[in-house]
Amino acid sequence: MDAKFHLKNLVIQNFATFKNQSIRFRPGFNAIIGETGSGKSLVLDALQLILGGRADKKVVRRETECALIEASFTCTDDKVKAFLESEGFPIEGNEIVIKRLIYKNGTTKTYINHLTCTVTFLASFARKFIDLVGQFENQKLLSESYQLYLLDHYSKQLPELSAYQEELRELKALKKEQAELIQSKTHREQRLDYLNFQLQEIEKLNPSSQDEEDLLKKKNLLMNIEKTQKLCYQVKESFDGNDGVPGMLGQIKFLNSLFSKNPDLFQDQMELLSEIDDRIHSLNDIVDRKLNMEIDPADLEGVLDRLDSYQKLKKKFGGNVETILQTQVEFLKEKNTLESLEVNCDELEGKIQSLQKKLMTQADKLHKTRSQFCKKLSTELTQKVRLLKMNGATIRLDLEILEELSETGYSRVQFLAETNPGEGYFKIKDIASGGELSRILLSLRQILASDDSISIFLFDEIDTGIGGDTANSIGKALAEVAAHGQVIAITHLPQIAQFAESLIIVNKDIQSQDKEARTESTVKEISGKMILKEVRSMAQLS
Repeated sequence: MDAKFHLKNLVIQNFATFKNQSIRFRPGFNAIIGETGSGKSLVLDALQLILGGRADKKVVRRETECALIEASFTCTDDKVKAFLESEGFPIEGNEIVIKRLIYKNGTTKTYINHLTCTVTFLASFARKFIDLVGQFENQKLLSESYQLYLLDHYSKQLPELSAYQEELRELKALKKEQAELIQSKTHREQRLDYLNFQLQEIEKLNPSSQDEEDLLKKKNLLMNIEKTQKLCYQVKESFDGNDGVPGMLGQIKFLNSLFSKNPDLFQDQMELLSEIDDRIHSLNDIVDRKLNMEIDPADLEGVLDRLDSYQKLKKKFGGNVETILQTQVEFLKEKNTLESLEVNCDELEGKIQSLQKKLMTQADKLHKTRSQFCKKLSTELTQKVRLLKMNGATIRLDLEILEELSETGYSRVQFLAETNPGEGYFKIKDIASGGELSRILLSLRQILASDDSISIFLFDEIDTGIGGDTANSIGKALAEVAAHGQVIAITHLPQIAQFAESLIIVNKDIQSQDKEARTESTVKEISGKMILKEVRSMAQLS
């Protein structure tokens, strides 16, 4: 097959019993074989590290500082490339290199195409495009949530489920926001009362710098009116006394009569005397008005009250009128924000109700599709497990309705099995053995392998507790999965190995170094006619 994404080469250095080995993989079915204890499981352990698995410093080979695992993948799959490039890992050509270093002190470093990445991201990448089937995966099959995932995968509605979950996350966020608004309502109302009171106080005064300046002048005038009038009396006496202003006016009149006898010569002097006379009369009028001015106590009280209001606001909000005005702007802004939150509460309730209706519609559609595919998957899965020598077994998927919406809608599915005809159906977790679980899971992989989202399948412990015709059937099933993607499986059975396109043989050598024995695992890859020879050898030893 022409695999768009497959493991091409794996380098293992200073990893447990591996000193320095380079393993070549082919696009189809690769079987890892070797005697018990040779280190074949270590190859899969190394691959699990490349897939974001947990690293243990104990795997670092003795007398070395660092273990290295480097996997080279050939990739022409646009989805894989797009995913990596969207996360900041550009792909040049058609090669992806993932490298992981494990140090003796427990630290690790991870790289994709020579760029550092987190183990978490590496694991998310692996989950998306690489499938590991092992003992842990068998246990996952017992989970109802995983069973529902498999049904959705089979019915090709994972995108619809993802859209539903996105809407559900939005609903939860809206409900959280609504709860926070409701919880803060009392505080919000108290704050609004405070802001309204303060704003009313400022608006009542309607402050301005010019107004305050005018009030201070008026206060000064009203507070000093008695002194002003006393001074005016003295000025008036000067006007009215013979030796004062009247005498001066008489002198001006006399001088003016003299100058008028020769007006051409004294024209300027006559004009000056006329101006002085006008000024003296104007001054007299002003003094008269000041003397006749009456004080209204209410005027002074009003001025003092407003000035007192200015002082109170300045003390409360700052030292000048500009600070008061700035505070007014800030209070108005906060008031508008708080009032808009009240409106938001009503809008949120509307959005929540609308989204709940939408989610229910989506959940209805999910459940309807699941119901349609339950019987179909039950039939197909039963056929597959019987081919894997679970003779007479029947698999049935039961779909139930939950009372409330959950992360997956309101459906719950249970995988049931009748392993002996007429004995009734039971949950697979209560009736299936470990070997039977492996075969059910392999059957599911056969059914789902045509989905091109998964390109690489890793099988661990697939042949535990089986042999003979069952092993032969499992080998055929693995070859069928390999028609849709790369398969890498550990096996000790020749019945399975015979279907492989590539055999990766792991051997263990014990070497003496300075009178001390050291174990070293080595790897050899064979294909073509050599596979048949090796399988015969395995059969003779088994």
